[in-house]
Amino acid sequence: MNLTPKEQDYLETIYLLARGAKSIGVSDIARARGVTLPTVFSVLTRLKENGMINQPHYGKIELNPEGEKAATEIYRVHNSLRRFFEDILGLPPEEAEENACRLEHGISADALFKLEKFVEIVNLCRNKETGCLARFKLESCSDCDTYKNPEQAG
Repeated sequence: MNLTPKEQDYLETIYLLARGAKSIGVSDIARARGVTLPTVFSVLTRLKENGMINQPHYGKIELNPEGEKAATEIYRVHNSLRRFFEDILGLPPEEAEENACRLEHGISADALFKLEKFVEIVNLCRNKETGCLARFKLESCSDCDTYKNPEQAG
C-alpha cells in the first residue's frame, strides 16, 4: 500500500463513517476531518487513482475491497496504539487518540506485533500474577522457537 499518511487518514475516516451511515458524501468527510470540500476532493482523487474507493461523478463514496482491507488494517493499527497509550500508559483518551494518530503511519509490523502482545499480556496479568514483563520477553523473543511473529514465520 503506497498511501501517504494523509491518504491513510482519509481512508480511515471513510471507514469509520461507513460503519455508521448508509452512504457517505464529500461533505460528510469534510465535516469529520474539519477541512474544506476542495481538500477532500483532492485526496479522494488520489484514493480513486490508487484503487481504494469508488465514487461515481458527484456520487456517494464507498470503499472497494482493496480500500476496505487497507482501511481495516489502518484502523487496527490505530486502535492498538490508542489502547496502549490509554490502557497501559494511562493517558487521557484525547491524548491517547492524538498520539495514535501521529504514530500509526510509521510503526513497523514487528514493533506493532510486540506492542499488541505486550498489551495483551499486561491486561491478562493485571492484578493476577507477577512476572508479566518476563512473560512478554519470552513470548516475543525473536530468537526463540517458543513464539514467533506470524508475519516473520517462513
